[in-house]
Amino acid sequence: MMKYILGIILIAVPGIYGYLGNTLIIPLYPMIAQIFFVVYWLWIGYIIGRLSKNQLQGFLFGNSLWIISLLLFIWQFMLTDNVDRNVHIAAIPQYYILSFAWLASKLSSIFFSINGTTIIIVAYVCMLFIFILGFRAGKK
Repeated sequence: MMKYILGIILIAVPGIYGYLGNTLIIPLYPMIAQIFFVVYWLWIGYIIGRLSKNQLQGFLFGNSLWIISLLLFIWQFMLTDNVDRNVHIAAIPQYYILSFAWLASKLSSIFFSINGTTIIIVAYVCMLFIFILGFRAGKK
């Protein structure tokens, strides 16, 4: 039970960073934060890959907050219009991917026209890709 609580805390760190970075305006250079979180998320994927006996359950556990956050983003920004959007719920998915926003903005500028929704979707894809790399390395 304790390892699951610790796991939830570890996979919540990007969201905690995003919340603190946004509300307290922590002055951390975006590129440095990006490097730290790429390494961190790769490590989280590796650890969860090593510790999970069932590959699918481990993968879903490691991405559980990612999935919830993505679903909240889709609900609030793609299925709800501006008038009905709940600003508190809409902030949660943005907090969760803030640590990958720098990388996503750089990649978005190469492949797409830059807008907030595109950057957020690319940030989610980057998080998933980096987690998968770490998870697969942990399984080997």
